[in-house]
Amino acid sequence: MKKLKLVVLAVVLSALNFSCLVDDSEENLEAFGESPFIVGFNSNTALLSYFQDVGPVEREFPINFLGGQTGNLTSDLVINYSIDPASTATEGQEFDFVTLSGTVTIPAGNSFAMFPLLVNTGGLDPNVPTELILNLDAVSGAPATISALGDTLAITFVGCQTTLNNFNYSVVTTRDDGATLNQGVEDLRLTAANTLKTRTTGLWSDGQLPPPDHGMTFTDVCGDLNVPAQNLMEFYSNQVSGTNLAGPDGQVDSATGNFSLSYQITFSAGNRTYVTTYTRL
Repeated sequence: MKKLKLVVLAVVLSALNFSCLVDDSEENLEAFGESPFIVGFNSNTALLSYFQDVGPVEREFPINFLGGQTGNLTSDLVINYSIDPASTATEGQEFDFVTLSGTVTIPAGNSFAMFPLLVNTGGLDPNVPTELILNLDAVSGAPATISALGDTLAITFVGCQTTLNNFNYSVVTTRDDGATLNQGVEDLRLTAANTLKTRTTGLWSDGQLPPPDHGMTFTDVCGDLNVPAQNLMEFYSNQVSGTNLAGPDGQVDSATGNFSLSYQITFSAGNRTYVTTYTRL
């Protein structure tokens, strides 16, 4: 479900991206303004990584007023949430709720509310990630609906620390039509806990296109690799996202440290899929 929503989100983002080639019509804007209030999580996923016990840490996740109805909220929006049965994290072990009301309120006149959660940093499994899935179930207080793309937040608790950025790799990319490019030797950059960035994307060599950074972002959760939806090279409106709807977009070979990433890039003529293989040197 989580991977499917990421792919759907990628398609929607590619359609909504602003560029000099696409104009939003006044008719669309007016129709959106006449719709009910829409609320939802700002992001469908969150990765929380802690590698030592520093006690309970409070983290917050935004629930946004996404649109609909012209003007500000004139009354509080009360949103009910619940834990999805598919969750593998346990309350009291990996996390605790700050409040036990089962609701979050966006106050009148505001455009968002923060969902607070206590992370028990000493309760994270150092070998196996666990996941808390929160569902937004209902909203009251004003004519409102929950966004189909923002009704779920999957929070992954990670106690294992990536080491992929400690090595250099021989990199080869193959496109779905068989075209192949040897990218040479590359390293990986650690941009956040268990979040890395490559040097190249697709069949473009480093420095071939205008943006100075040709990399793409991916996450490493105890050897399971995923490519989240993102703009190509953080510059173009083309969307890059993982291709595996049922699981990770790649896995690290525990014996060799080698891995591959499977992802797609959207184009007006049709999406293309790629597999980039990283062989550790």
